[in-house]
Amino acid sequence: MSDVIKIKVPASTANLGPGFDTLSLALEWYNEFVFKVTKEGLTITQTGATKLPEDSTNLVYKSFCEVFKKQQKTPPGIEINIDTQIPQAAGLGSSASAVVSGVLAANTILGNTLSKREVLSLATKIEGHPDNCAAAVYGGLSISVSVDDRVYVSQFPWPNELFITVVIPDFDLPTRISRELLPAQVSYGDATFNVSRTAYLLASLLNKDWEGLKIGFQDRLHQPFRRDLVPGMEPVLSKALSSGAFGATLSGAGPALAAFINDKNKAELIGSEMVNKWQEFKVKSTYKVLKVALEGATVETLVTK
Repeated sequence: MSDVIKIKVPASTANLGPGFDTLSLALEWYNEFVFKVTKEGLTITQTGATKLPEDSTNLVYKSFCEVFKKQQKTPPGIEINIDTQIPQAAGLGSSASAVVSGVLAANTILGNTLSKREVLSLATKIEGHPDNCAAAVYGGLSISVSVDDRVYVSQFPWPNELFITVVIPDFDLPTRISRELLPAQVSYGDATFNVSRTAYLLASLLNKDWEGLKIGFQDRLHQPFRRDLVPGMEPVLSKALSSGAFGATLSGAGPALAAFINDKNKAELIGSEMVNKWQEFKVKSTYKVLKVALEGATVETLVTK
């Protein structure tokens, strides 16, 4: 007999413009992971769009081992199958999905000794920032705050009417490189700008004030510093707005872009317009229209003979 654990983790778009390292939104686009306990050793197999290392440097396995390290226990042998649908290094939470899957699998094997908040706190420690991990664990729209080694999450209602058009260019942008461009200090004016926009964004979402979203999605803290790494970013975002989007943002650290609208047909049109606009900058891209994943990562345990 052996335990088989199936884990499904949603993609996410973080920041949503002004909510840097704080706001994150889970999306109905998933990576799936299957863990099978064995007597010894590590075996990793993969399917899907992207490939990860198949040795002990694999982020899923490293995250898996961190839980056993925290519990001062030796990890068992494990077979891991990874089915990646979320593109890597695109700003859509692929690495967070890997981290969360490893932590959840290990926690399941150990009898769920970690609470949901502790799972998130450990995943954040591995990932380096809480936003994508919060969306992956909790689903929906999450507001995450780090206090010392703990992460606190408050979930905020997301209007079911809103669709998210995600546009993915054909190049990667590792988060580490994108974060290196951010300044150590920002002006008082820019800080005030983002605080006000974050508050206004949440109020507009709560009140379904679609016109208010056009103000709420604005940002000065990270997108202006990252635009040189994403050729054509600002014209493509502007094209989304002129085509009817209520807001358009860099997704996480990029290079994917996200636009928000309350009509599926218009969401498709906006995706096509953004792809065409990016082509003017010799950037090939694809788009996907998504809804919000209201549920975070799911864990299913099976017993096989």
